Amino acid sequence: KVVVGFPTVIGLNFESNIVPKLNFLQEELDLSDGDLRDRVVSNPILLGYSLEKRYRPRLKACRAAGEDDMRVLALITRTDIVFCKSIGASRYCCATEQPHQTKNISTHF
Repeated sequence: KVVVGFPTVIGLNFESNIVPKLNFLQEELDLSDGDLRDRVVSNPILLGYSLEKRYRPRLKACRAAGEDDMRVLALITRTDIVFCKSIGASRYCCATEQPHQTKNISTHF
């Protein structure tokens, strides 16, 4: 079911990519083996999101905002801006999508 729902999973390295995500989700979100399995089987795309760029920053933002840790999974498919707004945090609470910064460039002729 996981491969059918998220074929790209075949290309992910099990030891360096999938295992750390599963361990993180289970430990940080206090998921039982069965609960973790059910969530991944029903939503295999969970394995495709970056641990460092998606899960960790969002969990940190949830905790800082006093939100339930499980909001990370509930809002995983949302952009960072929508996620932050949904937990009542600043627009760039996750710091993975930053606003475009323009530099003041003066041209001297």
